[in-house]
Amino acid sequence: MGRALKIQKTNNSILTDAGYPNFGSLTNPVVNSADTLSAADYLGVVGGIFTTSTPTTTNPEIYCLVNISLADGTSTYDIANQYGGRIIRQKGSHKFLVAYTYASTADEDMIVGQAYQIAALGTTNWQACGAPNGAAVGDIFTVRAIGSGTGTAYPVGQCVLSNTATPASGYMSIAYSVGDSSAVYASYITNKWVRDWNGMTYQNYSNSNLGTNVQSNENFYPTNFFTDEGNVTWSGAEVISSAQAQNGTLQLAQIASVTS
Repeated sequence: MGRALKIQKTNNSILTDAGYPNFGSLTNPVVNSADTLSAADYLGVVGGIFTTSTPTTTNPEIYCLVNISLADGTSTYDIANQYGGRIIRQKGSHKFLVAYTYASTADEDMIVGQAYQIAALGTTNWQACGAPNGAAVGDIFTVRAIGSGTGTAYPVGQCVLSNTATPASGYMSIAYSVGDSSAVYASYITNKWVRDWNGMTYQNYSNSNLGTNVQSNENFYPTNFFTDEGNVTWSGAEVISSAQAQNGTLQLAQIASVTS
């Protein structure tokens, strides 16, 4: 499926993966009913790993909780008892290739047979470890020998979305809020939409099987990084005298993000 939750390429004014055009660049934009979105904000979200993209407070990227299963039988939670991670690319409707970015791994502590993404080149001979010639920050490779330099890397693996703040090995979570709610976790997410777990199941749902979305009565919301207040008019909704029709609005969801 390619890189997950990505949108725009670099042009004269928008950085790669920076996000949708902000409201200030649009003609007569319709913002949220609570009027908490500014001209610098936008609807929609993007994913990204900071070794290949640069989030900022103006253009955040999705933050996820990950617990990657490692080649030695442990998981990334065992590294620092934390779940912080970032999306690299999408593998299925609810399955992603992710990096554990809460803590980097020294080259001598890498696990043979495990995939990593280079975080810092240092003095490490990355080619000897299994990386391609001309290895650079952001490259992903499977370790065939541990290193002995000063370089570091992030463990990489596939994880499946789960409905918890403490995902088990092989699983991950993406949090969001709706109307000042406590954290809710996504069962499905795109650039524009997020769905909850109300009635959501997956056929053959497991870390080793992509499964099929079985959607019933789950709730869905338009996404953004900036506010969970108010509604927005959805595409095709009836607008009467410049006012949003009652049946044409949806509550905004604010997705958990990183800014640096």
